[in-house]
Amino acid sequence: MEISLGAAAFWIALAAVLIAGGYNKFRREKLKQETLLKIIERTGQLDEAQVKLLFPPPPAYSPHERPWWAAPPDPFAGRRALRVGGLIVMAVAAGLAVLAAFVARRALAGWAAAFRGRAG
Repeated sequence: MEISLGAAAFWIALAAVLIAGGYNKFRREKLKQETLLKIIERTGQLDEAQVKLLFPPPPAYSPHERPWWAAPPDPFAGRRALRVGGLIVMAVAAGLAVLAAFVARRALAGWAAAFRGRAG
């Protein structure tokens, strides 16, 4: 089995991007922790306003303005999306089946004509 240079470069670049993103997130969190420790060492007490600046609470999204990746507020809210997605997948599958039937019919007709040409 051969792996082309382009495919190997793609997977290496993808791995590098994912590793760099993970390292960046890890480093950012580590710097926040170090900053919090320095604040505690200097003042001897923890100021709630500074902690909220360093570690903001996760945003509370309303159902109309939450991002697409956030979980729906109730377990049945994604049911419509699943139905629409399933309908799209089934329509694409039916279209591919029809396309495959046409391609197979044309290919079989070509092979039959070629066979008749050789046999005759």
